[in-house]
Amino acid sequence: MKKIGKSSHIGDSGIALIHQMVNRMGFVWHERSGTLDAGVDGEIELRDPSTGEVANRLILVQSKASDRPFSGENERGFHFPCKQADVDYWMSAANPVLLVCSHPQTGEAWWVHVQSWFADPARRASGRVDFDKRTQRFDQDVADRLLTIADPHGRAHVPVADHRDEVLTTNLLPVTIPTLIYSARTTYANPKDVIARQRDSAETDVRRDFILRGGRIYSWLPLEETALRHVVSGPTDAVDTTEWTSDPARQRWLVQMLNYAVHRDVADDCAWHAERKIVYFRPTPDLKPRSIRGASGHKFLVFNPKFKKSAPDEISYCKHAGMEWQFLNVGEQWYCALIPTFHYTRDGVRDSLYLSSLLTGIKQLDRNPAVYGQTRMWATYLHGEEGVLDPRETILMYGELVTHTVDRAINDAEWLSDPRKTDIDEADDAREEIEFDGLSEDDWALFEVGL
Repeated sequence: MKKIGKSSHIGDSGIALIHQMVNRMGFVWHERSGTLDAGVDGEIELRDPSTGEVANRLILVQSKASDRPFSGENERGFHFPCKQADVDYWMSAANPVLLVCSHPQTGEAWWVHVQSWFADPARRASGRVDFDKRTQRFDQDVADRLLTIADPHGRAHVPVADHRDEVLTTNLLPVTIPTLIYSARTTYANPKDVIARQRDSAETDVRRDFILRGGRIYSWLPLEETALRHVVSGPTDAVDTTEWTSDPARQRWLVQMLNYAVHRDVADDCAWHAERKIVYFRPTPDLKPRSIRGASGHKFLVFNPKFKKSAPDEISYCKHAGMEWQFLNVGEQWYCALIPTFHYTRDGVRDSLYLSSLLTGIKQLDRNPAVYGQTRMWATYLHGEEGVLDPRETILMYGELVTHTVDRAINDAEWLSDPRKTDIDEADDAREEIEFDGLSEDDWALFEVGL
């Protein structure tokens, strides 16, 4: 009686898994006959996903399947020893060759581009391939990478977005503004004189959220209830904010009032930088790092002193979380567009002498996850979610960041990958990043972002 051994059955299961994954990518799988197998089990024929046309590009595949752990396997990776004859055969191929190691029982597979890996003489001499499970998973998400390997100049395919839902988060924060603005006549024409008069009257709560126009002073609160009562010369009137919204000239007044409202709403924790027109978190009294908890539960550094390497007790500069913003009126809804940034000081107060170069450096290193995390942090802070900071009264009511769901999506990892790097280079980079997982690498990002 003829029998099929367990190893052959596992091998067939591995090839079947590859076949399944290749179909999900939108490509075509051609299995080679077992009698002709000389180090290659099949071919992936690439297909242009935008047109359905076969792209006239082939990738050769060698499958290695096992129901047992591979050598040195753990949750992060494993290694696979290759026979020298197989390596020589793969390296002589005119087409790209993939080595795919899989566990058919769990439906997991990982891949490596053989020619890229063994281009290193030391690796070729060892015959060993190191797999990173996080970056080398073989599934439908690697379709773009396979196209790049087989068709690096894009002559046979046109990259397109995937047909799947994706939630896009904007930097727009809905804002509810007070319904009334209060005003009264005044003899003061210079805002500095208004501030000085409040201080002279020994008021502890000096108001800066006001504007002066045409012999009148406008504020968000009844003037007689604040320190501004010392500068008025008549009764307080109220105007509906919708009247200012519909008048182009007065809408500019309203935007200025809204800007002052933001200053006031964050004044307990943030300072205003007049030249850069940003707010930024103040230093702690003892110049120790300060963090706040975001909506996701992650802590974000909002003030962080950096010490000199040559003198560990001396501060080189301090990094502050900062924010620009812009008010937009869309229909009948006001939005505050958040623009996260940073500020650098030499001692927590005075601007760093290297402010420009430090800003240039951090902007070049920031990536989308970091900016997204910073934007969410500011939105959470303004929204005032419980557990972020002590509750505080605000003039404006801030909502949550506006999101949109679209039916097309791109693979961010592929879109952001460096085309000058091979897949092996990118895997090596990922291995280095794992060493910093969970740490605050402040030289390149202020905020830790959970991915």
